[in-house]
Amino acid sequence: MIRNIVCDMGMVLLDHDPLLPCLRHVGDRAVAQRLCDELLWCQEWKQMIDGGVMTEKEYLPLVQARLETPELKALAAEILKDWYLDGLFPKSGMEKLIGGLLDRGYRLYILSNAGYSFHDFSYKIKHLERFSGILVSAEEKLLKPDPAIYLRLCEKFQLKPEECLFIDDLPANIEGARSVGMTGYCFEDGNVSRLGAYLDALER
Repeated sequence: MIRNIVCDMGMVLLDHDPLLPCLRHVGDRAVAQRLCDELLWCQEWKQMIDGGVMTEKEYLPLVQARLETPELKALAAEILKDWYLDGLFPKSGMEKLIGGLLDRGYRLYILSNAGYSFHDFSYKIKHLERFSGILVSAEEKLLKPDPAIYLRLCEKFQLKPEECLFIDDLPANIEGARSVGMTGYCFEDGNVSRLGAYLDALER
């Protein structure tokens, strides 16, 4: 029986568009895209920031070393200061869905590949104060889809994997959850109505 709903953050609870903060700081779209690719939308971000290897402040010089001009280096610093202001925003329809699950007695948790700055923007997550727990990859030095991070979630909050439904937009992360005994729902299509129907069916 599913008692716990475990949610990814990006593209599940919050939508993510890293180009938006770059466009806010940079007038030229091509330059904004370059900075987005070098700074926010790259494998290095996942490994270093989400993996907890370094803070965003420590990460910045790595990016600046690849940029040719003082102007680009300065823009990278400005973007990194407040990228989450418009780079992350509540996913339409999720506030009502999450509120309904909480009202029905489910315990909700967040399991996110995210950096130490997670708590600077977690206020954007609706009903956050009613969640039963949060596990951030950087703080654990573990990343989805490593099975160890799902087991760490269960250990930290005393959960049974077979009582957990994990919702994520990436198939690999769903497979990681299933490998430890969780039920998984791949939210790759971002369709909140379809997710709601699936959750309703769990109680039938």
